[in-house]
Amino acid sequence: MDAEKGTAPGILRAWDFDISPEDLHIRASKIMDECRKICEKVGALQGDEITFESVLGEIAEGQRIFANERLYLDLPMYVSAKKELRDASAEVSSKLNEFEIEIDMRTDIFQKLLVLEKKDTSCLSPERKRFLDRLIKLRKRDGLHLDAEVQKKVKQLKNDISELEVKYNKNCNEENTVLEFTDEQLKGMPEDFIKSLEMVESGKRKVTLKHPHVMPIMKMAADPETRKKVNFACESRCVTENIPLLEKAISLRDQKAQILHYPTHADYITELLMARSAANVKRFLTELADKLQPLWAKEKKVLLELKEEECKRQGIPFDGELHCWDVAFYKNLVEERHYKVDQEKLRAYFPLDVVMKGLFGIYELLLRLKFEEIDKPALWHPEVRMFKVTDSETKELLGYFFMDLFPREGKYSHFCNIPLQATCRKPDGTRQIGVVAVVCNFPKPTADKPSLLTHSDVETFFHEFGHTMHHLCSQTELVMFEGTTVERDFLECPSQMLENWCWDMESLGRMSKHYSSGEPLPKELADPLIASRLANVGQFNLRQITLALFDLELHVKPEAETAKLFAEIQEKLLGYKPQPGTNFAANFSHLMGGYDSRYYGYLPSLTFSFLHACPLSLSCLCRRTSPTGPPLQQWSQVFSMDLFDTRFKKEGILNPKTGMDYRRQILETGSTKDAEVMLRNFLGRDPRMDAFLASKGLAPPS
Repeated sequence: MDAEKGTAPGILRAWDFDISPEDLHIRASKIMDECRKICEKVGALQGDEITFESVLGEIAEGQRIFANERLYLDLPMYVSAKKELRDASAEVSSKLNEFEIEIDMRTDIFQKLLVLEKKDTSCLSPERKRFLDRLIKLRKRDGLHLDAEVQKKVKQLKNDISELEVKYNKNCNEENTVLEFTDEQLKGMPEDFIKSLEMVESGKRKVTLKHPHVMPIMKMAADPETRKKVNFACESRCVTENIPLLEKAISLRDQKAQILHYPTHADYITELLMARSAANVKRFLTELADKLQPLWAKEKKVLLELKEEECKRQGIPFDGELHCWDVAFYKNLVEERHYKVDQEKLRAYFPLDVVMKGLFGIYELLLRLKFEEIDKPALWHPEVRMFKVTDSETKELLGYFFMDLFPREGKYSHFCNIPLQATCRKPDGTRQIGVVAVVCNFPKPTADKPSLLTHSDVETFFHEFGHTMHHLCSQTELVMFEGTTVERDFLECPSQMLENWCWDMESLGRMSKHYSSGEPLPKELADPLIASRLANVGQFNLRQITLALFDLELHVKPEAETAKLFAEIQEKLLGYKPQPGTNFAANFSHLMGGYDSRYYGYLPSLTFSFLHACPLSLSCLCRRTSPTGPPLQQWSQVFSMDLFDTRFKKEGILNPKTGMDYRRQILETGSTKDAEVMLRNFLGRDPRMDAFLASKGLAPPS
């Protein structure tokens, strides 16, 4: 094991990034030259030279080597502590995006694929046949079956859109706004939280817009002016820089859709997803919003009653309105007063290392895996930890994952998985193992306390690690179908199902222990927490519908003014407006990170009848490498809750046999099968929505 040098068995390159910005550019040029030669070789084939192996084999190998290097070159943009490396990575990413577009739109290769389509494909494995079909489908969606002028225009539009997306996301990552508050303005916050904030020359406390600062303040700061100031800062991040980029990208996406004869960009995108059309998505969103309104009305009444009580307690006027900076605070009070959930007491039982050990143990048991930490790895930051993953029975090495746990300047500010090395077969038949970075932003340890997580943090950690397992357990032959390359509106289902373990007493017991006394999580704290799962579900889901409808409408009506549209939708569904001068779209990275017209997947489907299995829209693993948080969540919950309720809840939440069925039938399959097929295989029937509706406090249909 050479981890101290940044490598280990099966890892193709060192991940310490002890390189210069110039080295990134040199490596990018080298991989582009190498892949261009492969394309020239395939493009020059004639007559009998055009075989499945000479075309598909070469393309598959080109995708493998390009993905491996592309993922390496993109990572610094999201995690490097050196601004010069982050800048160089963003520049290189733009070049590589342009190169991918060039390669994908080569008509000479497209013609070779059409020749293969006419041959007898019975000799191909199902995965290779799917590969051929997918390559042709994706190129037709780029207009390669249309005339040269259309192709030229589409290529230019794709390049322009890609450049805008890179700039937008770089601005988000580099954003470093700092606010200052007195201790009095932070009244209501835990003492250790206030002490953890840096004191500045003015004598005030320094607050960033990173997750570990923003979320606790919005939930617990008693002063509404403090919450209002933080909310304004968060929802006005990057407005000047990013709104012009976003609005231009939306316009160009619409132009591309029109040229390719699609009604809208939303229709272009959804064609390859489970929903199949923008109209289906719009129907599902509006139906669900209507169904949730009575529930939200009851929740809102309770929130306003709590606000009136709190205003009287503080001696400030009660205006009878619920504002956007009020919602998280009073939702938290609902949990405390109506469900008796004490989040601060709970945090003491979730020290990060204890949670991690328990989480690992659950995944090891369910999936028959073994995790082993590697000492002193040379990685991109001293805080990053490295783990080896093997099959506990066969001892086969499956891969590695890196844990980048704490926030720092310039680092991606949310939670995500970033694949670094795809798992697939190499040309010699041996397996290329997977490597994944798990990027988190948990609170840092203080002088007298370890990093303590909220229950929400635990749930997020469990979810993200589910994606890690999806990558590393994958057993596909080709990079294109590896791990999480499933349909985007199915992507969250496997990980979401695993969130249920965070609401189970036995599982919570494995992941908790008081940081100082070592005592287990007491039942009197755990029971109210588990009971609170249904708290505020109406507001939460309507908030997600607001974001999904905003995303959809932007790509159906590209001329819309972003700030005005968002305000109208939020007020209609939730009854409160954003603050004047803010524009949530400026930092809504899903819109510019590969989830445009796809945010609806965060929301549950009201019907299953209009879902159809369909090919994935990604051309290879490295397409759209910008990381995201947990996208496409609630749509997937229809399926994830059914998987959990039908199998694990009945057969045992820690049943290794059921866990192995999940590993074999869902995780290992990648996107070699349609999502609908995988669901039927695991469930033994078509999916149903009863479990999902129950999880939201809604009655299932009669």
